[in-house]
Amino acid sequence: MTTLPMTLERALDLHRRGRLEEAASAYRELLAVEPAHADVLHLLGSVCSDMQRYPEALQCFDRAIALRSDLAAAYLGRGTVLLHLGRLEPALANLGQALRLAPNDARAYNVLAAALERANRAPEALVCLDRSLTLDPRQPEAHHNRGILLLGLGRHADALTSVDRALAMTPQNAAAHTNRGSALLGLKRPAEALLSFDRAIALGPGAAIAHHNRGLALLRLERDAEALASFDRALASSPAGFGTHFHRGVALARLDRCEESVASFSAALALDRDSAEALNNRGAVLVRLFRPAEALADFDKAIALDNNYVDAHINAGNTQKGLGRPVEALRSFDRALALRPEDPTATWSKAVLKLAHGAFRDGWPLYEARFRLPHAVTTQRSFPVPRWSGVEPLAGKTLFVHAEQGLGDTLQFCRYLRPLVAQGAIAVFEVQPPLIKLMRSLDTHVTLIARGEPPPPFDFHTPLLSLPLAFRTDLGSIPGGVPYLAVDPAAQSHWRGRIAALPGLKVGLNWRGNPEAEKYAALQARSFPLAAAAPLARISGVTLVSLQKGAGAAESQQVDFGGSLVRLTDPEYLGADEIADETAALLKNLDLVITADTALAHLAGALGVPVWVVLQSVPDWRWLTGREDSPWYPSMRLFRQRVAGDWPEVLERVAVALAALQGGG
Repeated sequence: MTTLPMTLERALDLHRRGRLEEAASAYRELLAVEPAHADVLHLLGSVCSDMQRYPEALQCFDRAIALRSDLAAAYLGRGTVLLHLGRLEPALANLGQALRLAPNDARAYNVLAAALERANRAPEALVCLDRSLTLDPRQPEAHHNRGILLLGLGRHADALTSVDRALAMTPQNAAAHTNRGSALLGLKRPAEALLSFDRAIALGPGAAIAHHNRGLALLRLERDAEALASFDRALASSPAGFGTHFHRGVALARLDRCEESVASFSAALALDRDSAEALNNRGAVLVRLFRPAEALADFDKAIALDNNYVDAHINAGNTQKGLGRPVEALRSFDRALALRPEDPTATWSKAVLKLAHGAFRDGWPLYEARFRLPHAVTTQRSFPVPRWSGVEPLAGKTLFVHAEQGLGDTLQFCRYLRPLVAQGAIAVFEVQPPLIKLMRSLDTHVTLIARGEPPPPFDFHTPLLSLPLAFRTDLGSIPGGVPYLAVDPAAQSHWRGRIAALPGLKVGLNWRGNPEAEKYAALQARSFPLAAAAPLARISGVTLVSLQKGAGAAESQQVDFGGSLVRLTDPEYLGADEIADETAALLKNLDLVITADTALAHLAGALGVPVWVVLQSVPDWRWLTGREDSPWYPSMRLFRQRVAGDWPEVLERVAVALAALQGGG
């Protein structure tokens, strides 16, 4: 061999130190002296590959292989370049040949694993990485890549182990900290994941994926405002991130910034118009913005993209129900249940649709799904005694009945205590503390306890709203006997004089319910703005008495007719004494109560007070459909919107009816 002007060792040293242009020049100088030196050709190809000069690199590897067909390193280099060029099949062939020639080359297994992963052959890629690490366990990059591969396979615990091994050797690897956080997210350990993402960002603050995943961890921790900030930082460096726009929309929806949420989901859809999930989520927010037609279009598109998308079928059904299209809604719920027979949301949605149309026998069994809802307002309670099904004899047995939902539900369904006692039950009734005093007036003998107090020993238990199922209630068998609640005579007398001093017809007005209860009511928002009730204030011979408590009371200072509203009570005074001795006593002394769909409507109905309830176009199931009366309360009259959201029109009709009542018509 001819003596070379520069030693190979010098060229290799330049290569190792990353002085690639100098290394390439050195290799070319060597080749000028000995053009047929296969090893130098392979090394020049490696430098060219490192500098992303792929065509030149391929030429070098081809010449090296032509000179030495058993040069495994040249096949490895050639396969690596072909992988960079996206030519998977020839890359795999060259890498396979490299390993046939050098079966113990750990690096070749790593590159083959990368090629197999890109070819969607992840299990085979994992085998290659395992083989590489068996040959040489001191490879932090291989451990990290193994962790990434396991993440993609959903094996989060194994991924965490691999990434931790990589970090033990290279603790400053920002990407590994990010992937460690991703593994912890998959293991439902978001607080720990957040620490990993914070470490990754400290090491490499511009990494969009770390900011994005940090946002995901914060969403899991329900720290939505912080999650939004993380998504915004991710978009600052990577504005075309579909997932970031999508999850930003989720954060904004949780923060009740619905218009911005829609915009984020729209930005996600601009990047991937065929995302059924983004369409479904945007539709859900549009429902909350009272834009049901647009929402339904999104749900329909999502279903067209994925006909097995259960949540989209459920959302479509609830929107169809809100639009007054019950037949289509039932079809949507049934489709969802065909796909996922035990789905609690679909079952419950079908239940309330059936109940709203008076199909009580079909609806009550389905209504039991309320305990399994993802965000259930009531929790299934467990006791060491059986639940009463309506079949077991009750004579001499103690039955524990527990109120489970809102105040209005307790007021409506406490009527079922009387038929229980009639069967010989020793009834123990647990109610919300604010109702305990009023419930002492129940026209039957029960033992009352406030929620949170320990009950006495009992033989059976039942949730309150499961009693209609146990009694097989239909429209013709709703327990009557209204009124079934009463007001203390002294409290009623206390208010009688003050009410009597008011001129004309005394009409109580309540326009807003609990804002938390309505927060996610979507198309069923029950409160009406006080401003829409202006026609009532223009009727001569009528005194309007404000019954509004808490939220919404300040509206009386924001309307032109606020001065004509009589306020006899402190709107901030709430509690058991207030309900029993103030509100209930006031109602009993009024000529009429006009209210939104709130607990006050049920209180008035249970007391037998004349009450008009102003309802949205498709109201809660208990008001049924198309009726002006209620089978639950004989003293009640219902006024329904004719057009969704049109409160002024329905209150104009209420005003006409009130004028007729005042005039004796």
